[in-house]
Amino acid sequence: MNFREISDKNIWNTFLTESNYPSTFLQSWNWGEFQKKLGSRVWRTGISAGEKLIGIASIIEVKAKRGKMLHVRHGPVIDYSNETLLKEITDYLKELAKQNDAWYIRISSLIKENSQEEESLKALGYRDSQMHDVDAEVTWVLDLNQSEDEILKGMRKNTRNLIRRAKKDGVEIIKSKNIDDVENHFWPIFKDTIKRQKWVAYDLDYIKKEFETLIKDDQTQLFLAKYKGKYIAASLFTYFNKQVIYHHSGSLTEFRKVPASYLVQWESILEAKNRGMTKYNFWGIAPMNKNGELNKKHPWSGLSFFKMGFGGRVEKWMHAKDLPVSKKYWLTNLFERIE
Repeated sequence: MNFREISDKNIWNTFLTESNYPSTFLQSWNWGEFQKKLGSRVWRTGISAGEKLIGIASIIEVKAKRGKMLHVRHGPVIDYSNETLLKEITDYLKELAKQNDAWYIRISSLIKENSQEEESLKALGYRDSQMHDVDAEVTWVLDLNQSEDEILKGMRKNTRNLIRRAKKDGVEIIKSKNIDDVENHFWPIFKDTIKRQKWVAYDLDYIKKEFETLIKDDQTQLFLAKYKGKYIAASLFTYFNKQVIYHHSGSLTEFRKVPASYLVQWESILEAKNRGMTKYNFWGIAPMNKNGELNKKHPWSGLSFFKMGFGGRVEKWMHAKDLPVSKKYWLTNLFERIE
């Protein structure tokens, strides 16, 4: 097998869109470009067998107080049942980490939890990360191959009613691809939500750079809800490989009784169908209990209940794995355990 840097955007994205392996925007070419704008080093590695490209990995160098790591988010995008390939890419990642003084490698691969593929990773020295819910490993997804009527019928009754009520109350949905709207309208709403929910969230520079990078290929869009002349709710969505992802959002505390966010989601579903998307990913939700029910004590339970009201199913991926490369990794491990 041959490992090489891929410098052709078309080759990279074509592999992702034409392979049968699951992938998201986190392995897309433009996400790598966004990471570069943030100052991170990015390796775009292709794995070939002969002349055929059989896997890729967008590898991001992350420098933090708790140690330097190489992060492969929702990747590598490979056949995890091929143990020879798995061993070779692991050796490649280890060598790359050592050459760049990284303490460890973290992967959040899109493989099912408790699968044989996960066992193969453990056999190679990968261990569960101490970090919780890395890269939305428990998500809620909706099949967009259904008709609009079928999607509405699959919703919780109250969700349907709140969509109708938002329309009746005069909530207007505005779609925007303008970076100025991100700063002038999305950001004040997002900031208000961060304060209310006590989230640790991204700053404005991060959000703007993400939007600027993805909008070039029409891979993102801003939805704004306007009520009585005021913007009261907003969401940013990403589009890649037939999948739309509900990525950043917020609503003004003052207008929480107005169900604007329900109408934002419905209009986003319609937009995604018009774009030819087949999967609507609401992103992370709270973990389920042993009975398959939502954990109501989890801090995300309210947001998760909102997302699940639109119908769909849970999708659960393997918990992120760390591969220690340096003894210093155990300092990181201790720090994250305390955190």
